[in-house]
Amino acid sequence: MAERVFSLCTGLTNNQWPLWWACVVLLCSPARIAGQASSPYSRYGLGYVRSQVFSANKAMAEVSAPYTSVSHINADNPASYASLTRTTIELGANFDVVNIRTPSDSLYRTGNGNVNHLALAFVPKPDRWAICAGLLPYSNLNYNFMQRIHDSTLASYTDLYAGSGSLYQVFAGGAYKFRSRINEQQDQFSLGVNVGYVFGKLRYQKIITFPDSAEAFTSNYVSDVYARGMQYNIGLQYTRRIFHNENNPDERTDVYLTIGATAYGGVKLHSRIDNYWTRLNYLSTGITIIDTPSASFNQKHRQDMPARFTGGIMVGNERFWLLGVDVKYATWSDFRSLVYSGQLADSWRVAVGFQITPNYQDRKYLNRLQLRAGAWYGKSEVVYRNRQLHDGAATLGLGFPFRMFKFTNTMLNVTAQIGSRGLSSREAFRETYYRFTFGMVLNDADWFRRRRYD
Repeated sequence: MAERVFSLCTGLTNNQWPLWWACVVLLCSPARIAGQASSPYSRYGLGYVRSQVFSANKAMAEVSAPYTSVSHINADNPASYASLTRTTIELGANFDVVNIRTPSDSLYRTGNGNVNHLALAFVPKPDRWAICAGLLPYSNLNYNFMQRIHDSTLASYTDLYAGSGSLYQVFAGGAYKFRSRINEQQDQFSLGVNVGYVFGKLRYQKIITFPDSAEAFTSNYVSDVYARGMQYNIGLQYTRRIFHNENNPDERTDVYLTIGATAYGGVKLHSRIDNYWTRLNYLSTGITIIDTPSASFNQKHRQDMPARFTGGIMVGNERFWLLGVDVKYATWSDFRSLVYSGQLADSWRVAVGFQITPNYQDRKYLNRLQLRAGAWYGKSEVVYRNRQLHDGAATLGLGFPFRMFKFTNTMLNVTAQIGSRGLSSREAFRETYYRFTFGMVLNDADWFRRRRYD
């Protein structure tokens, strides 16, 4: 019988700190717009699928379907673009620290920091229609762990699994808001759509060594996946004013109800796969390639990605308070790939988040801060030994408003998130992660302002 012992080969990766100026970030290579701390579970599927929400939503437990804002971009539901009132630029970065506990109770720590998102929204008609474009990471592959196998009939050997690479998404979209002819303050309906292009490279690698046999060669199996494909998501939002004080007709006291939904079409990734197997010999002078028993290049393959659906409800007034809940569901059981044959399950998540602003017009700065918090719980798409992993997190964030120029408002959003993924027992790796997100939001009212004099 073979005895399997797991261990990790992790360490702090090179930090790639964000370049905050938009003109510089646009010129950066896509390799800087991604990244995630090393995770053994990123070997499943196409890696760790990144969240599509920005800094404000992250602090509200990533509640996105019903979230609409006059100053923040919500790319996860493009219908929200129609509520923007100014040209908006958003830049985001995150730093992750992950503690990984193995089934043998060993503890490893890894971390990474990277630019998370970049988006620009133009608002030709405030609170009516807008267009948006941006760059987001889609998924990351970043793992490195070892499996020692002791077999009574065969010589003991070691499997080293490693993965690297990222997929990115360039997107563009727009939205339009329809108002009721009877009372436009009560009933508003928004429709939006995003079209994106997913591209990138992923590398899956397995190295087999025989430490107890000096004559056995090391085998190196490599699969390089070059992927590209189109995806789209459609968003809907319906907003109705449910409370209005007739005795004190101040719009700041109004309460609104927003119902939102979004659907992502399954991505059809057209991939080119290079597979090769080489045998190596480790000598004191270096590594020598003995031969390449097999190799295949330019193998065409189409990977069917899952569809994702989100729906939710939110009540409140963005000027003072918001409370929302949404549910996310993704059909990962439909995922098919030549380089990954393991089992995946449909994932789901329920999230609750809120935002409070004491008084956005107060002279006291502390009263103008935005406090956000939330929590979610669900099941990951990863299946380990026929058991689906748990996934949950709690978030807390602050929004710091300030003004850079005469017609420009700026918000710095800071979010702390603590989460856990794994099983309740010690049958599998258990991850506890700490994620810190920083987002800069610039709102400029001068882009489409009609000037009387030039």
